[in-house]
Amino acid sequence: MSLSLLSLLTGCTPPDEPLVALAVHDGQPIGVLVTCGESSARLDVYEIHPGDVTERPLVMWAVSGRPTSETVEVALLGQPPDGWKIDDATDFFAAGLGRVVDVEPLTELRPGVTYSIKGSGRHDAISVDFTLADLPRIGSDQVLAPRGQDSTKIVSRKTFLRRARSSC
Repeated sequence: MSLSLLSLLTGCTPPDEPLVALAVHDGQPIGVLVTCGESSARLDVYEIHPGDVTERPLVMWAVSGRPTSETVEVALLGQPPDGWKIDDATDFFAAGLGRVVDVEPLTELRPGVTYSIKGSGRHDAISVDFTLADLPRIGSDQVLAPRGQDSTKIVSRKTFLRRARSSC
């Protein structure tokens, strides 16, 4: 397939938007998702292993539900918000890999492991990668938010919400 044809095919998918961030309340990591007014939304947290091409299981935790406001806050690995549920860890076929991906539940955040938080509402969110070492750096009115597609930045919660809402 030519590069130009490939770019035309992938150009039909809207780009991910900066709609999810990581906050910390009383030492607990909190996913902050701007749903853009969508009637259903989802938030995922999963382990990432950059450069690892082994067939290790996908270790993840996910919640989904109907938002009662434009902005939803979810305690990672905690109780979901009212009207939301923790999704089952279900294996799936990944066409791009040509195999079934084994999914295991994420039950704890561990030092030295990199995690990614991703969300979706009306649009898919740019993921935010983090480790436990990032949590103490995030102040009470701050979030760890995407800066472009491949990096993160600590910004005020107000700035993140303004930028996210403008992406809706």
